[in-house]
Amino acid sequence: MGKLKVYKASAGSGKTFTLAVEYISMLVKKPDAYRNILAVTFTNKATEEMKTRIMSQLYGISKNLHSSKQYLKKIMENTGVEKEETVRKKCEQALSLMLHDYTNFRIVTIDAFFQTVLRNLAYEMDINPNLKVELDDKQAVIDATDIIIDELDTKTKSSHGSLDTFKVK
Repeated sequence: MGKLKVYKASAGSGKTFTLAVEYISMLVKKPDAYRNILAVTFTNKATEEMKTRIMSQLYGISKNLHSSKQYLKKIMENTGVEKEETVRKKCEQALSLMLHDYTNFRIVTIDAFFQTVLRNLAYEMDINPNLKVELDDKQAVIDATDIIIDELDTKTKSSHGSLDTFKVK
């Protein structure tokens, strides 16, 4: 643990399988590792899919369900654990811990992650904790345009007399 892992892959390439195996492999090594793992996705749908897949595979592996055999095999490869029974017991233990401490099972969207960061920052800065962040993209474009225009500097008069050429600083 302690390393940032980024997976980039197209739709249908097995991302959810790979991520679930990676996540569960960490839990097999240390069943309470979920408290120190942050998984960030792009959409709420992906977040729910990942949570569901991890929980269902923890259950499936712990109960020796046929539908979880592929996960079990890959997790044993990843962890180097040679006994299926050991992996099953670790998955059962991790599942129990996670169900009793679900708030620390953090798979979130990027925007939810940054909202949390901003709320914590507001708290540390003694700002109202009911901080709400909104993105007004139209206003952002207007502000960016104003900044660019403010940075324009007249360089030379055009030979036509009425037009100036500008250079951004």
